[in-house]
Amino acid sequence: MNEMKAKLTKLRVVQWALIAATLMFGWVAEIGRDPGSNDWTLRHWVVTGLALWIVWGGFRFRSRLLHRSLKALGQDSSNPKALKQWETGHIIGLAMAEAVAQSGLVVRMVFGGALWQASLFYAAGLFLLLLWTPRIPTTLA
Repeated sequence: MNEMKAKLTKLRVVQWALIAATLMFGWVAEIGRDPGSNDWTLRHWVVTGLALWIVWGGFRFRSRLLHRSLKALGQDSSNPKALKQWETGHIIGLAMAEAVAQSGLVVRMVFGGALWQASLFYAAGLFLLLLWTPRIPTTLA
């Protein structure tokens, strides 16, 4: 259980670092930028589709790894392989959420979109980063 708490602390630090990075990158993207174009083009739809695919993949991979690891941890709470899968499931979820937020940078900096367009991706990424907060499973606590 102490190993899981140590990994949980590390995962929470990673989560807060990603939240801070998202806010910082969004702020840096706005330095010296013109208002951008409000037009929603095909490129914007491609980035939106990619972000939705990332969200779907994040939900799928995260839930598969966490479900499998929780089943194994329920039988033996000191199983190192299951503990590693539990940690990996959370890391994948956080990375996928950050990728959604970074799609906003692509829209703003590469495609010259408006702040409101990029904010949709920033908000979705931050929401997922908070939704997928690493927690100790209640069956083990």
